[in-house]
Amino acid sequence: MEEEIAEEQRKRAEANRLAALAKRKALSESTSILTNQHPNPWKLFKCRKVSPGHTTPISSKPVNTCSINPPPTLQPTILPEKFRVRLEICSPDSFSVTPEAVLGFPCPGEASCLEKLRGCLSNVVPSHYTQNHGGGKACVYKLRDYDTVLRCLKNYKGIEYEEIPWGTLNVVERLSHSFTAGRWIPCRPEHLSDEKVDELIGKLPQTLLDALLPFQLEGVRFGLRRGGRCLIADEMGLGKTLQAIAIAGCFKSEGSILVVCPAILRFSWAEELERWFPFCLPADIHLVFGHQNNPVHLKRRPRVVVISYTMLHRLRKSMLEQEWGTLIVDESHHVRCTKKRSEPEEIKAVLDVAAKVEHIVLLSGTPSLSR
Repeated sequence: MEEEIAEEQRKRAEANRLAALAKRKALSESTSILTNQHPNPWKLFKCRKVSPGHTTPISSKPVNTCSINPPPTLQPTILPEKFRVRLEICSPDSFSVTPEAVLGFPCPGEASCLEKLRGCLSNVVPSHYTQNHGGGKACVYKLRDYDTVLRCLKNYKGIEYEEIPWGTLNVVERLSHSFTAGRWIPCRPEHLSDEKVDELIGKLPQTLLDALLPFQLEGVRFGLRRGGRCLIADEMGLGKTLQAIAIAGCFKSEGSILVVCPAILRFSWAEELERWFPFCLPADIHLVFGHQNNPVHLKRRPRVVVISYTMLHRLRKSMLEQEWGTLIVDESHHVRCTKKRSEPEEIKAVLDVAAKVEHIVLLSGTPSLSR
């Protein structure tokens, strides 16, 4: 019985195979007839195989059975080599010329860039070469040759350049006269001569003068030479507070001192002021903690007022109505551009008060290169 079933299955499979072959043959014949009557231009043709020993010359054209021409081969765009130079101040009397790559263009390389710069600036003798922040080489020129270097770069079409900001260049050029001469030369209306500086330092308490280290005394002279308008950015623990107190003490006869600092530092400032200002009694140093401590409510004006950034903003109107002789801003890196909602108004309050004060001392031990 099982053998009869197996034989029947084999016959059925063979019949199905023969029917499929007959159907494929009929379909192939009908397709061939249709193709001859209506050739299909989109039909793919089979590429001819090339034997290993046979090569087709570049000049020969391949046979194309397709009626549509193949798309043209796109040639790669070759960009010219390009670089730019950045000019920046590197000392009180010199500036550097640093080659750097231009985005999207191939750079010829550092050696080639320096060679082109030497050819472009052949009329200007560089002072020396230095290493830039990226580890590359930069040419250094004297500040007196800046206009000549800039003129040569403008006339040379193959090099882009980035100038030193005019404001920075103007300030450095003015202050570089003292560096070149080796002595302090006042160049702005608020600047003070060395004779006036010695006179002001002589008015400080002897205990304060004895406590100043040589570099701290030089920092005090630096601030006084600039009319009490300076930034002291020594590292933490080097006595920025003592230097600021000394500078403010030289102008104590010109009005009250306003100290703006983070809230946590108010007591520290009060202790330092009492220690180094023997002429200040505890009642002469007023700390502001809230609206009830507003200095306008006091019968006698204090010699020193210590206030936080937040309270200065809240008491902004009344603080602007008062006259201040000296403004000390501790942790001055807080005066910056920010995205926080609360800080812009605090910063604006500090700037508004600073606009009305003649002597301003900024203190910061925190680098803020990007602000």
